[in-house]
Amino acid sequence: MTQYFPQRTALALKHVFLVALASGTVLLGASLPAYAQANDPAVVTTDPAAASVSDASGPVASAAAPETAAPQNAGDEAVTVTDSQENDAVPGTPQPEDEQKPVVSAPVMFDPEMVIDRARNLAKAPFENPHRELPDVLANLGSDDYDQIRFKSQRAFFNPDNSDFSLELFHPGNMYDVPVAINLVRDGEVQVIPFSAGLFDFGKTGLSGNDFSTQGYAGFRLRYPLSNVDSSDELTRFLGASYFRLQGEGQSIGQMARGLAIDLAGPTGEEIPVFKEFWIVEPKKGDQTITVYGLLDSARVTGAFRFDIKPGTRSQADVKANLFFRDGVEKIGIAPLNGMFLFGEQRRRSFDDYRGEVHSSDGLLINNGRGEWLWRPLDNPVHLQMSSFLDENPIGFGLLQRDRNFDHYQDLDRRFDRQPGYWVKPKGKWGKGHVELVEIPSPSETNDNIVAYWVPETKPVAGGEMTMEYSITAMRDGGGLHDLAQATDTRLMRIASQGDDDAGRARFVLNFAGGDLDYFIKDTKNLHADVSASEGKLENIRVMPDPENGGVRVFFDLVDDSDAASSNLRVFLLHKDKVLSETWTMPWVF
Repeated sequence: MTQYFPQRTALALKHVFLVALASGTVLLGASLPAYAQANDPAVVTTDPAAASVSDASGPVASAAAPETAAPQNAGDEAVTVTDSQENDAVPGTPQPEDEQKPVVSAPVMFDPEMVIDRARNLAKAPFENPHRELPDVLANLGSDDYDQIRFKSQRAFFNPDNSDFSLELFHPGNMYDVPVAINLVRDGEVQVIPFSAGLFDFGKTGLSGNDFSTQGYAGFRLRYPLSNVDSSDELTRFLGASYFRLQGEGQSIGQMARGLAIDLAGPTGEEIPVFKEFWIVEPKKGDQTITVYGLLDSARVTGAFRFDIKPGTRSQADVKANLFFRDGVEKIGIAPLNGMFLFGEQRRRSFDDYRGEVHSSDGLLINNGRGEWLWRPLDNPVHLQMSSFLDENPIGFGLLQRDRNFDHYQDLDRRFDRQPGYWVKPKGKWGKGHVELVEIPSPSETNDNIVAYWVPETKPVAGGEMTMEYSITAMRDGGGLHDLAQATDTRLMRIASQGDDDAGRARFVLNFAGGDLDYFIKDTKNLHADVSASEGKLENIRVMPDPENGGVRVFFDLVDDSDAASSNLRVFLLHKDKVLSETWTMPWVF
């Protein structure tokens, strides 16, 4: 069952990206600092006072431990670091026997339960707003200037002789105004990555002479040779709030996923959680999967996330989230996906643009608990639209980019034809709830105005806990998910009334292709479309082969002969009694 709710109030399009709270936090012991490599990987010693890393631009970071440990969260063990750790002892230099040797605390051994305990304890403590004021030169950076600040690729973390993965960091600035603590897990030990401006090329921003040593990082990205053995392609990035991206072979940067959505498009306003700390497990030689742990925080929810990320033609992230609630939440969004849809082939709104289509995804695909496949084309509506697809134990859902024809976009910069779609596959039984689709009116492609996520029927309460597991796969058009024909195009036009006795109508033209359709297409007398509308009258239903595009084309008119404000439409193809296609569904506002 689909419920559609048109809303007549405009929704603010400003996206507030939150990042993290603490930078370089010492956790549960004296974590060792980790350093980026300069051509050859840096050696991290067991004595923090004995290591330093330099490149041509000067010292990158001092390995000396800080005088004072960063503030501890509830449940953390306090660490005392003595002044003697600041001495710059040269490795191998004899020390007088009567001098007191530096005090070096035992290394912290990483345990995934540590992150879960941190999230649980954090939920028992008052929420602290992670935003802080950046220096003006960083806060006032425009998007283009911020993009000029690039991590020096030759300083990437992980030894290239041991791993095909590499780790790069993001500098704070622009909208990224809170630091993220980033740790490596090497041989089971936690190693903090201290901030170093020497890891960045500031381009033409004029910022290279500034000291940003207290700012912390904004996030990170992982690279992997997706295209060929010599390439270094972006596999994933975690940057801003709880957002992350995932790319597969031949895919360009497009839509985003999130860790969590809280009261999105609700009457009280959206609460935006952030990933405040990460632990990245350094891969061993031959590893095809890299694991990232994240600590999430917001006013009412904390979370411990695990991401097992496997690169490939269809890169995949297996996600496990342990959620803890400081307070009750009216609507929790699980596995949220963010897309952008400005206009498409249906041209329901007019834009003065040289491109034929502008979108990062063109439809929502759902495989519900009854085994039905639903395709919902996206729209840039005049008013906020929210659609709910009621379900129990969903099998999967995702925002996909089906149109892969470059000629339809003509955009050499953003390459919409190469941007990935995301498919979410739940693990275990998710129970009752609904997939919710939010479509926000947008005048510009700079706004991610499409969001889809799962909403459990049971609302979280204060002190409650929730565990969710799922996978996110970056794919192209969703081919291979099922063997039915796909709904590939949605075109429409309004036909004005021709007099007092003639009601207004809308004409729909749908294309279906793939599956077994080509096998049955010759028997057109037994090929028909099942078309239904919750309101209005259907006329002129036709099915005909489409030799130019392949598959078949379905025509029908929806006549406005009722007082209803909208109608829910459904269309699927059959040969006799055999279902040949997924179900196309769409709300229509008269």
